[in-house]
Amino acid sequence: MKTKRTLTVITLITICTLLQSCYVAKKSDDFFGIETSTKNTLYLIDASGSMEGIDEGSVKDQVVREVGNKAGNQVSKAIGGKIGSILGKQVTKEATKLGAVKRKLIPAIKGLPDGKKFLVFSFNNNVTKQATEFRVASNTTRTSSNIFVQNLKASGGTNTLEGLLEALSTADVQEIVLMSDGLPNSGPKAVLEEIKKVNTSNIIIHTIAFGEDADLDFMRTLAQENNGTFITSKM
Repeated sequence: MKTKRTLTVITLITICTLLQSCYVAKKSDDFFGIETSTKNTLYLIDASGSMEGIDEGSVKDQVVREVGNKAGNQVSKAIGGKIGSILGKQVTKEATKLGAVKRKLIPAIKGLPDGKKFLVFSFNNNVTKQATEFRVASNTTRTSSNIFVQNLKASGGTNTLEGLLEALSTADVQEIVLMSDGLPNSGPKAVLEEIKKVNTSNIIIHTIAFGEDADLDFMRTLAQENNGTFITSKM
């Protein structure tokens, strides 16, 4: 019995470690199939409360979450619950929509070639900027940007319009990659109409939708109307 309990704890710790370390160490030359371009790219992350929801579209996340929850429950029953509860919550946290953003974006930023200009913003009720000017990709700038992404927590409302307006008004921006479940506070129609008025420089807007409850029509239309690519995390 003791051996079985120990193996369960080790299994859960291993799952948590793999979730954290695998994507942090990886490099990628694309982001959900969107290849890294030579354009100045602004990554715009939805960090609203709804991004804490489960990313049901990812088969890998479903499997890992299920294993983690079962192992956490077993540990809770076997040793009083504290370790199982803490580790089980960590696994579930990693399987959220925002967790899915981190697992894909961090390797993509790590894989940015030296000299590539990029910037990272997040938004909920307000916009948070990792920097105010485009940064040139280097070991230092890639690492600091990934620390910013890794530390994001989901909370607050979804002010997608403000996020997009801040991104579009950033000097030298050529391309925006919006990561969201596409549930804007101000309503999809209002966002689309305002962006159509504002984006007179034809800045490309790619959109990546997360979660079963994502507003796919809004995210698809936003990309189509701004010469971008629309992707869902269900892959």
